[in-house]
Amino acid sequence: MMSKINKEFDRIEMYQKIKYPMLRGCIEDGVLIPEAYEKSPLKMMVILKEPFDAWDEETQSPIGGDFCFADIIRNLEDEYKKGLNKTWLKVAAMAYAIKHGIPYSENLTLEMVREGLSCICWINLSKTPWKTQSDVKDKNYLSRVKDWEPVVKEQLKSIDYNLILYGYTWDCSLLNPIEPDKCWDYTKVHDKQDYTYCSESGKKYGIQIFRYQGSNKIIVNGYHPELGNSAGWQTDFIQNYINMYGL
Repeated sequence: MMSKINKEFDRIEMYQKIKYPMLRGCIEDGVLIPEAYEKSPLKMMVILKEPFDAWDEETQSPIGGDFCFADIIRNLEDEYKKGLNKTWLKVAAMAYAIKHGIPYSENLTLEMVREGLSCICWINLSKTPWKTQSDVKDKNYLSRVKDWEPVVKEQLKSIDYNLILYGYTWDCSLLNPIEPDKCWDYTKVHDKQDYTYCSESGKKYGIQIFRYQGSNKIIVNGYHPELGNSAGWQTDFIQNYINMYGL
């Protein structure tokens, strides 16, 4: 029987293809390696904005898409040999370090990458491929997020996790990650632990880590893993929080 996630995905993908006639299809995401994820002591959900892909300037429409993240996992060895996508590598490195309680490193073997990805549930708030980096203040982007909200809601309801990283997506969606049927006023969250990283240029980056309303799930209001060396220092902060309060 088709899951609610798949049903909602197919329904919204059909609407996106009507909206953008040159679009081949949208991007399926979720748990990357299901059997390993279910057994993993670390279940890390990563919330990002939307995938990049090909674009037609004349029609201002996406023309790529139509792939599933699971296809990349099935061909992981080939991807690894030709140079893994930076975001994938950084997320795998974060998960691997957090799981084993070791310093962050991108010097990973194929099996280390696979183990890191086995801890990951990857969710794009918009599953419609786009040409540029999405802006959280862009009304068109937020409209796509709203279109895909039913799928993301079902993913939050049906996929277990004990750590969720918002990669600069904290204020893109009003879906409550703990109770998806309820709206979430993220501005009223209390008991956050604040962490600040200062770059060599003196620029400061702050993230917050907390458990929402006494739940056993750790929530990180952080940055996209590809922002500079943020994957490394965010991993340090998450490990610090886990050492203090447990996973």
